[in-house]
Amino acid sequence: MREMRRVLLGGAVLLGVLALPVGASAEEYGYDYGGYANFSGYLFDQDDFAGANSDSFGFAADAHVRGHAKVILDDGIELGVRAQLRFESSEARFSDDDIRGAPQILDKFFVYMQHAFGRLSIGDDYGAAKQNGIFSPLVSEANRIDDARHYALQDPLRSDFTPYAPNGAHIRTDLNASGEAFKIQYASPRLIGAELDVSYTPKLTRGLNDLFNGRDEFDRQSNIWEANLSFQRSLGGFDFGVYAGYLTGDNERPSVVVLPVVAPRLSDGVIVTFASNAFRPDDVEEYGFGGQVAYEGFKLGGSWRHTNVAGGGPLQDHDVFPFASTGCIQVGGCVLPNANTEVWGAGLTYETGPWLFGVNYANLHEELPPYVDSTVLAAPTRHLAQDAEAWQGTVGYEIDTGIDVYLGYQRYNFDGPTAQCSAVACDSMDANIGFLQTAFSFP
Repeated sequence: MREMRRVLLGGAVLLGVLALPVGASAEEYGYDYGGYANFSGYLFDQDDFAGANSDSFGFAADAHVRGHAKVILDDGIELGVRAQLRFESSEARFSDDDIRGAPQILDKFFVYMQHAFGRLSIGDDYGAAKQNGIFSPLVSEANRIDDARHYALQDPLRSDFTPYAPNGAHIRTDLNASGEAFKIQYASPRLIGAELDVSYTPKLTRGLNDLFNGRDEFDRQSNIWEANLSFQRSLGGFDFGVYAGYLTGDNERPSVVVLPVVAPRLSDGVIVTFASNAFRPDDVEEYGFGGQVAYEGFKLGGSWRHTNVAGGGPLQDHDVFPFASTGCIQVGGCVLPNANTEVWGAGLTYETGPWLFGVNYANLHEELPPYVDSTVLAAPTRHLAQDAEAWQGTVGYEIDTGIDVYLGYQRYNFDGPTAQCSAVACDSMDANIGFLQTAFSFP
């Protein structure tokens, strides 16, 4: 705790000291603002069963508004603040983190200092491992199979809209464990094409109240350190970019957890809920790399991620302390010991005039918590997995500055332990999705 306070206060003091002479030595002031909005409509063709809560069509919408103010001192140091608000339908929140501590409408808020030596920022923002990540090229930022922003595929077992993510399966190759939690971050200047980013997240919270209250919650991650090394270069008409990232943290108060695992009994194949072997959630750790090359309108790239966050989605952050585990009350988003999730993806795009064409593929393999099946004499310990893969083809067209339309097709295939989608269990499904999206941005 004392070390955490020293780090936070040191960063705040540094910004404060530099800000003191603003009134006397400010040379330039400035501000800007902007935003974007996306509206998507969908047609679905997915595996179904009698009584399933699934629709043949759906919608998703989001809007983000951002603002930025800065002052540049006589010595060239830039001090500034950035904020971004978000307005989203339920179908546009799939990739949002679940971290408490700030209103959901607040997307980002941080202050920063920038000079020739790099950039220091403090506040709610993505971590260093994600900031300069390089992934598959995309046509649509909202409708994508790797880190989907708009995701309207409904869980047929839920009455209200719930995105379909069996056993927490969340296809994304970015290192996103710290989400937009409060953190201190440093980005070096890009020298000879290389840039190093590092960040520190004291606790998995988006607010300030939890930082110094001295309360460690069961299985909440803290002291999250991240690093990202990226390299970008142009050579002979080709543009290259590669990155490698690493993230590690601490489970601040480990507890003993038992999770449900739905699977068929070995004795007769009947689907039941088993109790996993008891375990202590681990310290979060993930790493990955990616690259992209561009030439004459073409872009080709891909990325890979290894994480111990089950399913690859956001870390759990439930407001249940001290009655239950903050970070592990279900499989998806729990940090598992000796069980990992791997995700990889690749894509190719081609741009000509106002047209943009692209194809993408992504694949996920998730190891589930082990359990003992005592319905047979040998009572073996079973190690099962959840798999998912997706394909996408998209065409985009720029109607005018800040107005774009996209038409696309996605196919998802999920394959889980029960190998079925019924009223009893649904961890396996094939789904075909067609979408039409309109995107606006300003200025």
